[in-house]
Amino acid sequence: MEQPVWEARKPSLVNSADAQDADTGPGGGNTARTVSPWTVRLLMLHRQVRSAVAKADRAGTGSENAKGDDVKCFDLAANDAALAVLRDLRLPVVVDSEESGRQEIGSGTPRYRLILDPVDGSDNWARGLPLSALSCAVLPVDAPLHPDWVEAALVGPLEQDTPLIALKGSGAWRGNDRLETSKLHNITEAMISVELNHHSPAPGLARLMAAARGVRCYGCASRALALVAAGATDAHVDMRGRLTAESYLAAARLVIEAGGWVAGIDGATLTTPESLTDRVSLVAASSRKLCDQIVDLLSHGRH
Repeated sequence: MEQPVWEARKPSLVNSADAQDADTGPGGGNTARTVSPWTVRLLMLHRQVRSAVAKADRAGTGSENAKGDDVKCFDLAANDAALAVLRDLRLPVVVDSEESGRQEIGSGTPRYRLILDPVDGSDNWARGLPLSALSCAVLPVDAPLHPDWVEAALVGPLEQDTPLIALKGSGAWRGNDRLETSKLHNITEAMISVELNHHSPAPGLARLMAAARGVRCYGCASRALALVAAGATDAHVDMRGRLTAESYLAAARLVIEAGGWVAGIDGATLTTPESLTDRVSLVAASSRKLCDQIVDLLSHGRH
């Protein structure tokens, strides 16, 4: 597999009013090309997890994780494979995983915390549906659970060799292809995804779905957000109040690095959860203008 080329640039004001009011993409201030150690580590993680999942049974284990979701055999296989890679790296890190909770790996004082969902979209994978992924966000060890603090991110499709990787201030990439959002501004031209699982659409959401050019529902937050980062869709909306950090942190970083905007469904800064069991809602869009239109439609529908 071809190694991604990381093109470093001057750090941007991420999720700040100054940066995203300008509505710029991931360009600007390019310097020498470089490869982060996290790029290599995340590629290893994706490769080993994909291999483990491919060999694992798709049946359930009869147990539940901390969120109350059914645990499948491949969830455990993916989690074990990811932890094995991190142990082999001998890097002191804190790992918060959907499947195994919080643990420290390696000797020494950890500088980084990994937020890990070994298989996001487990139900899709169990049924043979195409959208599922390994999701991993790397943050400073004491940083809040917010996309602004994510220093490296991976969304690794389980059915594809090449993951999507982002480094803070250096863009988002699939292999050597730099990701950019569509930059679309108008909801009437937008292809959006809306998560509807365990949720009846509120009036505002129904209004949004009627206004958009097209609507999709994927059942995998990390992949839905990654499609926005890649410009394949123009926005993703999840207003169920059910999303947990391991499913969206990495992918939200991809969207930001690709020139998009991520916010709460009221348009304010995205909520910062205290733990992986705290739940949020969000809007991710190709541009701030599109995000503002979506928020306006959602709020008008509530009044």
